[in-house]
Amino acid sequence: MPAKWVQALLALQAIDLRIRELEQRMTLLPEEMGKLKARRDAMVASTARAADEARRIEREIKNTESEIARLGEENRKLQQQSAMVKKNTEYQAMLSSIALNEKKIGDLEGRVITLLDDFEAAKAEYRRVKVENDAVIKDARSEFEELLAFAGEVKQEIARLQAERPAALRGIDSATLARYTTLLKSKNGGSPLVKVENGICGHCHLRVTQQAANGILKGAVTACDNCQHLIYDEGVEGR
Repeated sequence: MPAKWVQALLALQAIDLRIRELEQRMTLLPEEMGKLKARRDAMVASTARAADEARRIEREIKNTESEIARLGEENRKLQQQSAMVKKNTEYQAMLSSIALNEKKIGDLEGRVITLLDDFEAAKAEYRRVKVENDAVIKDARSEFEELLAFAGEVKQEIARLQAERPAALRGIDSATLARYTTLLKSKNGGSPLVKVENGICGHCHLRVTQQAANGILKGAVTACDNCQHLIYDEGVEGR
């Protein structure tokens, strides 16, 4: 069994590495949640566009029908007025206006028929898009809620580990703890305390010096001369 300082530090390291892993996972959650929100918003916007298109066509139908009604009323008045006109030129002008309006009405009625077909197609497209997008929104909402729940679980685990940490500090001298803490906070993200296997450091993967190997054999707090990480050998009995 390794030296007592190694056992104590391994126990502390297990807690700290798990805390670091969980904290790193927490830093990714906002981006993941943001992507889910963006996906949901995109689907909502897509459904709204499909609905807007159907409403646009419906408004155009109503506007066209209103124009048909207006032209029809205008023709009705022109026909009434034409019966009272005495001058042939005025009468012919009214007949021309009536004929022109009737042509416009015919064109507009053809337009309404086309728009009605477009409206039915737009409504069908809206229903299709809504069904598809609602499914995506439901999945995104479910994933978002899962992430929220996961975040809560992670926070609870971090709190539990942090509560266990003070007990794990017992048996570690201040100098060793200071060196361990510096390594833990370094940018390389590795383990402060690593195994030596067959004379090779578990961090830098270089052969440890004879001096370091002797330190391990004595059970002393030992660091790799190449990478400065604390090292131990499971095959060496502690003292």
